Amino acid sequence: MDYPTEKKHSPYFRKMFFLLIVFLLSLPNLATGQLFRAEITGGIVGSQVSGDELSGFNKAGLYSGLGIRTSLTKDFELGFRIIYFQKGSRQRLKSDEPDSSFYLLRLNYMEVPLTLRYAISKSFYIEAGPSLGYLIKSSEQDEQGELNFRRPFSKFDLSISGCFGYMITKNLDFNLGYFQSIVPIREHASGAVYRLNQGQF
Repeated sequence: MDYPTEKKHSPYFRKMFFLLIVFLLSLPNLATGQLFRAEITGGIVGSQVSGDELSGFNKAGLYSGLGIRTSLTKDFELGFRIIYFQKGSRQRLKSDEPDSSFYLLRLNYMEVPLTLRYAISKSFYIEAGPSLGYLIKSSEQDEQGELNFRRPFSKFDLSISGCFGYMITKNLDFNLGYFQSIVPIREHASGAVYRLNQGQF
């Protein structure tokens, strides 16, 4: 059966996602003084898809975005971001292995993370929270070319995120983070489910 590349969702979810983005972009205009601080974020991603019978964070990608942050207390801050996120899965073709195969899955998302940051000390912090993602584009291929007969991807993704960060200066920091989807990005190829294993994540 020829499946569409992506699942179609009701316009309600799409409108809610974009209204959330508009709301987050308008927050700085509602603030006065130093209530909100703007931030720019970017980095390198290593990703994988659980349930695709491959292992390892072998798909390299980029992420970049804008955000705002506000202090709740001396040690806690609340942050919103809008991030372009390149995810997926990859298996390289190895010329020295006769049974080797090639696979490449590209998933480009717009993510809206909501995070709570706790300052462990003056230089170190931890951060965690949920993230709502919208799938902009997807592509899947093997050594024969584009794969158009796979089950469709969900247009929306819900993840949890966490990171550990270090403040290099007052206005520059470095962190290591982890995102994990908590709803399937699509069903297994067989369509089978078992308890918490509801599809690919």
